[in-house]
Amino acid sequence: MKTAVSNFLSFSFTYFLVSFCLLTANAQAAVIAGKIIDKETGESLIGATVKAASPDGTIKGAITDYDGNYSFEVPTGTYSVSVTYTAYTAQNVENFVAKEGVVNQLDFVMTGASAVIAEVVIVSTTLKNTDASLIALQRKSFAIQDGISSQQISRTGVSNAADAMKQVTGAVVEGGKFIVMRGLGDRYSLSQLNGITMPSTDPYRNSSSLDLIPSQMIDNIVTMKTFTPDLPGNFSGGLVNITTKSIPDKFTMYFGLSTSYNTQASFNDNFLGHGRDAGAKDWLGYDDGGRDIPAILKDENNRALLSQSVYLDARKPSEDNNDLRAFLNQSSLELSNTFTPTPKTAPVNYGVNFSIGDNLKLFGKTLGYSLGLNYSREYTYYENGEVNTWLNNNSPELFGYQKLKETKSTETPHLGGLFNLTYKLSNNHAISGNIIYNNDTDISGRTQQGSWIGQLSTPTAVYNTNSLEFTRRQYLSYQLSGRHVFNKLNDTEVRWSGSMNESLQQEPDTRYFAYSNYVDDNNEERYEINEAEFRPPFHFWRDLNDASKEFKLDISIPFLTGGKSGSSNQIKLGGLYNNMTRDFSEYQFLHNRHSDIPVDLFFNNFQGDFESFFNYNNFGIIDTLYKNDGSIQRYRLGYHYINQINNKNFYSGKQDITAGYLMVVYNFFSRLKLVTGARLEMTDLFVESRDTSLQPSALDLSDWLYSANLIYSLSEKSNVRVAASRTLARPNMRELAPFEQFDTKNGFFNIGNPALKRTLIDNYDIRYEIYPESGELIAVSLFYKNFHDPILRRFTPSATLPELGYVNIDKATVFGLELEYRKNLGFLGGKFLDHLYLGANFALIKSYYKIPGDEYEASKQIDPSYDITSRPFQGQAPYIVNAVLSYIDPEKGWESSLSFNVSGRRLYNIGLQATPDIYEEPFPLLNFNLTKRFANHYQVGISARNLLNPLNRKTMDFRGATFTSESYNIGSTFGLSVAYFIR
Repeated sequence: MKTAVSNFLSFSFTYFLVSFCLLTANAQAAVIAGKIIDKETGESLIGATVKAASPDGTIKGAITDYDGNYSFEVPTGTYSVSVTYTAYTAQNVENFVAKEGVVNQLDFVMTGASAVIAEVVIVSTTLKNTDASLIALQRKSFAIQDGISSQQISRTGVSNAADAMKQVTGAVVEGGKFIVMRGLGDRYSLSQLNGITMPSTDPYRNSSSLDLIPSQMIDNIVTMKTFTPDLPGNFSGGLVNITTKSIPDKFTMYFGLSTSYNTQASFNDNFLGHGRDAGAKDWLGYDDGGRDIPAILKDENNRALLSQSVYLDARKPSEDNNDLRAFLNQSSLELSNTFTPTPKTAPVNYGVNFSIGDNLKLFGKTLGYSLGLNYSREYTYYENGEVNTWLNNNSPELFGYQKLKETKSTETPHLGGLFNLTYKLSNNHAISGNIIYNNDTDISGRTQQGSWIGQLSTPTAVYNTNSLEFTRRQYLSYQLSGRHVFNKLNDTEVRWSGSMNESLQQEPDTRYFAYSNYVDDNNEERYEINEAEFRPPFHFWRDLNDASKEFKLDISIPFLTGGKSGSSNQIKLGGLYNNMTRDFSEYQFLHNRHSDIPVDLFFNNFQGDFESFFNYNNFGIIDTLYKNDGSIQRYRLGYHYINQINNKNFYSGKQDITAGYLMVVYNFFSRLKLVTGARLEMTDLFVESRDTSLQPSALDLSDWLYSANLIYSLSEKSNVRVAASRTLARPNMRELAPFEQFDTKNGFFNIGNPALKRTLIDNYDIRYEIYPESGELIAVSLFYKNFHDPILRRFTPSATLPELGYVNIDKATVFGLELEYRKNLGFLGGKFLDHLYLGANFALIKSYYKIPGDEYEASKQIDPSYDITSRPFQGQAPYIVNAVLSYIDPEKGWESSLSFNVSGRRLYNIGLQATPDIYEEPFPLLNFNLTKRFANHYQVGISARNLLNPLNRKTMDFRGATFTSESYNIGSTFGLSVAYFIR
């Protein structure tokens, strides 16, 4: 993978230099380009003729390709642009101005020819709205969907696909990158790029990281809300498909620099860093090898020697133990002795965004190519955060089992790239390839102080933790796809795609150090590391590697079209094969205080001087004791590490998904359309632990998934849609593996469940949509979902110590209402309002399920008054609000937006035995963006993020009182950006 990444970056840099040298020669060409679609079906028209006539009689033009796109160069000036197509009414746009150095977009929506209207003539000097093709596609789509065009994305000034998704009805963006639809957990959302499923940068998530896709490379984003058989069956909330600009109409380039100031992190002198353990490549998000497992500990035979009692043999003077002593000494000194974060000064956030594209002729055919690179480095910091664990012990108030104040700093370097290459064999045939690379790293330092009355033997003791974490997630994806239209076979269309993906998650040398301190009966300060109460200091390494490949084939065969416009009758069939393998390993080494440790090295004697305590002089062989005759009596050993590797924390897995489908689209008459069919998905999933005493987990299933969509057009501007479908959600390998993961935030364990089953979901939707004008939408949707065997994360009722695991419950129900309003406000009157656009959507969602019997009975035993028998579906938000108010003046180069996003109080975690559940409180996000273009190729922008800076809180309600489980602020961020572009 390193070689592939190096080659990709080397190619990117070379391509940038060559293209930049050609920039001057290509920048000034005027291009007319657009898309031609059928007004009735929303489908692309292949082979339509587009011509541009100048006043002097010069005519230039082009034929639309398989996607209805056309493009041709003209001298700058004013033109009469016409489009003709057999059986359709010709259209002509007069006085269309082709400007220098830009792509002049001109889309056409064509209607079937009639005897009355021979031609449609439009007089226009500028096109105010170029969203027509996407809105028409949404209006005539086979499923309920929402869409965002590149024009809409540019209006809000967002830099990537994740930020753009905040405009979609029912969408929530978690962590700035992960998409959750309709308030459901990310398990029920799926992300695709050009129709190919994207791997996740976080193997514990289903949703992919969408912040790596630069907005300059996006043609549109379409979100499917309902399932059709030609789509993967493992989604219920929504499927997000990002389509990139495959063939640029002309040379394009964007180079932007940005910086931002965070009110809590920037220039903070107390930012918790990794000190001397910080690597030279940390700024890129890569470890330079300094956090690797020492070579001596990679040998299994060596690790087996690191037992708690190894010092007994190592201290013996016999020469037979020389090798053992040397190994014990070396292993103790090669592991890092940095266990506490080191304060440093955090700089401002900064980023670089670059994209470039062009097309040329190769063997007489068009070759289009584009490249996008983005790098950013951000810092977050908070102090006085809260991490509390409350228990119900049948008292008037909840018992504070653990109450901690937290300070946390995170440095997040991000590096991403996308390269796209499309070779157009003809207007009907093209092959495309993509390379996608993404690397995200969180470099964190954390300290906590507080009480742990539920665990510490001294009730007044202060419990303290320190952790250093480096979590790197990376994936590399290669995609190849083809699209072919066969005119002689009634425009039968064949699409195929294949991909190979590699993803990893690495946590090299995470360190965790906990201790307690208190004032004893003699009024003296005491410091303790009590192994009977909590874990001693330790190192651990986690390494997860996934490899997957996917192949997909789709064939669309039109039938009974009669050569007429408005008919979308077709049979569609195809299949998919996806294979994924995983290897996971975890190495742990625990700090050991054996019985022979000298008293002067006891932890309390250092009185909080941790640097002195962890000094290498206190590790390994620290002294030699001699007899009276001068011979060696024994060696004295200080602290050393013992091997804590657990075989069940090593697992491997394999998943094969094979699918085939058949779908029919049939127009009963011009206004009524049925889209129906079935999909067979076969799942073969196997997860095996290295611990042979544990039974492997296996899923061998064949699921028939169905879909029926009925679409009735009340008029040219309104539709009613009714849909019913069955989809599924599979447990991932992490959830199935019998792996105990230590959580450095609260000291609990997360465990897998090999007995998990997949979830089946029955989905029912109805939607009424109105399209007042081009690019405008008003829609109302209702949906209802039944979940069979849904997977939940909860505390194990029978566990002695708190542990979080995964379990199936019988069923759950989710239903809701969605409203969407997207409109230009010029109808209110006034020239200023002509430049205002309002996009707003609202989702109201309700869910519930019955609490499992074992959990309910365990709660009743602790609190006999416990009477809660149902709760909301985990991760589901009761409401979601997204709104964007944009001011656009393209003539003067002003673009501004004010966006607001909030989701309602949602279930975050299930409480422990009669303890109230933990809910995530609403977190309203208000952002502002303003950009100004000038001199045709320059842009300056200012931004303000998280202006309200609300408290991020997770709470519990008990007998009329609210208890905080977690809380922190992330601060407001104010940014400045500059860019040079050619479009």
